[in-house]
Amino acid sequence: MKPASFALAAALAAAAPAPTPAPPPPVPAPVHAAAAAGRTYLILPFENIAEDRSLDWLSTGLSLSLGEYLVGWGSQAAVRLVDEDERSVLLEGSGIPSGATLTLASALELGRRMRAHPGSARPDRLVLGRFNLVEGTLSLSARAIDLEAEKARPWVTRQGPLQSLMRVQLALAGDFARDQGMQVGTLPDATAKDPPGDLPLLAFQTYCKAMAETDLKKRLQLLRKAVQQFPAYGRAAYQAAALLAKEDRWDDAGAMLDKAGDAAFPYPFTPGYQLLAAAVALRRGDPATALKAASRALSYADSARGHLLLGRALLASGQEEQARSELDRARTLDPSEPEIDELRRELDGGHRTLRRSP
Repeated sequence: MKPASFALAAALAAAAPAPTPAPPPPVPAPVHAAAAAGRTYLILPFENIAEDRSLDWLSTGLSLSLGEYLVGWGSQAAVRLVDEDERSVLLEGSGIPSGATLTLASALELGRRMRAHPGSARPDRLVLGRFNLVEGTLSLSARAIDLEAEKARPWVTRQGPLQSLMRVQLALAGDFARDQGMQVGTLPDATAKDPPGDLPLLAFQTYCKAMAETDLKKRLQLLRKAVQQFPAYGRAAYQAAALLAKEDRWDDAGAMLDKAGDAAFPYPFTPGYQLLAAAVALRRGDPATALKAASRALSYADSARGHLLLGRALLASGQEEQARSELDRARTLDPSEPEIDELRRELDGGHRTLRRSP
């Protein structure tokens, strides 16, 4: 099902972002942080209210990017997203025609129908977004609708130069995440002109196509193309490395990670990058690099996966007691982690060979 743009009613149009540059508005008072735990978000494609229809592809790209950030910042609270397939099923089952105009009332009705849909993901929050481009200034807005309480949060808006697309996106995602009670650190200035290393639209467009591709080989090809278009595109290189690791192409994965570069990853992507770097280093017989990467991942986010990788790196370095401590920590955090028993057997049996993909 091709994602459609959604318009809001005239009563909500007055809240639309201004088309000219302006200082970012204050972020609305956030919801209680504890309430973020276990939420499921359904993010609809952003509505293009610009006159330039050639930017329609940004609709899904912006919703994808916002979702990636929310999952990262909300990882400790088990925040999840309704994926594209689930979203298609929910929208088709709602009875609301594709391309229909959503008023606030119809958005709430859509939420009721989706939550009542048998076997559905039962989203707690419906996220609406819109974007505009006027004389080179990009304006992004998003708002969350609490489907259980049937209340809408205020719009969160960020603006900046079009060439600063990624910074504007990141700033919007940070403000939106804070509005939802998530912990977010200091982010780059979205209004900076010509920021170094910002992402060209063409590479971002290729990345969006890649992440929407269900054929993993084609996805890998598109991700590599995005990296060719913009070598500093760390997120595309990271995603490509992850696919290469799944194919046990560890040297290729390592080479792609080298292109990604740690500096290219603002939190919340850094832990995933470091965990993958640790796994690749272990498979390439480099426990020293794995130790550093796993330790850095844990400095950002405590996880069973991180402690297991650190334990494997310690075991490969001959530090068995420290490896046991990491195994115990992993078991405490997530006793269902499938590799816990395997690492325990390796420690008990004195084995040093990694029999499974780390």
